[in-house]
Amino acid sequence: MKNFIDYIEKSCENIKDSHISYKYKKKLLDEMTERANEITGAGLRDEKVLADLIADEYPDLEKNYYAYEKEEKKKARGKLLRIIFAVGGVVFFIAMFIAYFSISKATGAWDKTWLIIVGGIFAMIIFYTSFLIKRLFRWHRFLHPLARILIAGCIMLASIFAFLFVLTMLDPGFSWIFVILGILLSFVADLVFAFVTKQKFRTVSLFVYIPAIFTMLYIILAGMGTVSWLTGWLLILVGVAVDFIIFAAILAHNAKYFMYKQEDDE
Repeated sequence: MKNFIDYIEKSCENIKDSHISYKYKKKLLDEMTERANEITGAGLRDEKVLADLIADEYPDLEKNYYAYEKEEKKKARGKLLRIIFAVGGVVFFIAMFIAYFSISKATGAWDKTWLIIVGGIFAMIIFYTSFLIKRLFRWHRFLHPLARILIAGCIMLASIFAFLFVLTMLDPGFSWIFVILGILLSFVADLVFAFVTKQKFRTVSLFVYIPAIFTMLYIILAGMGTVSWLTGWLLILVGVAVDFIIFAAILAHNAKYFMYKQEDDE
């Protein structure tokens, strides 16, 4: 064991002493000792040969340390973030109810201040879901459909709160527009995600979503009085026309590709 300790200390002499470096050295010593016991059990008794053999199996200790240190710091940050999120969630929840009761009691507007609770809960759901979406984005591609659903869900939660806020506090006549806007933004976000992550059938989604987006846009603008209900439906035709333009561009690109490929083959 002394040979292993000397080898570890000599190889790591340029590494600053820290809790992580201590863990790293202890981990190495435990692994080397375990490996030495295996080799000794196989019949090798010469300690010098054993030490040289183990040293050959563990080269570049200093270089490997920095990768180990990076991973350990990453784990520590992850653990700290989980604690902050857990404690922060409880603190936020308590503060939300304190704000709700304080403002409600001060104003007497109990029929409106319930938005504080709804908005706070929606905000917490969106906040924590965003981290889940980030993990799903990094994990296997078969989880991407779930990420797409969660993105749309977060957008719809935000639009529903906007709908409730406008319905309760401002103009009920225009509140429904925010629900339609949420659907439109969900389509746009899903398209962006599909193309950024290079999903299969993303082009098909594009052809489906574009007319739907222009339809939602028509409903919003007509509902706000920006365009007429009688003539604004032409926006839907614009969406269909955009589909045809994109489809024609794809066909032209593919035809050019096959033409060049045929020339190369000849």
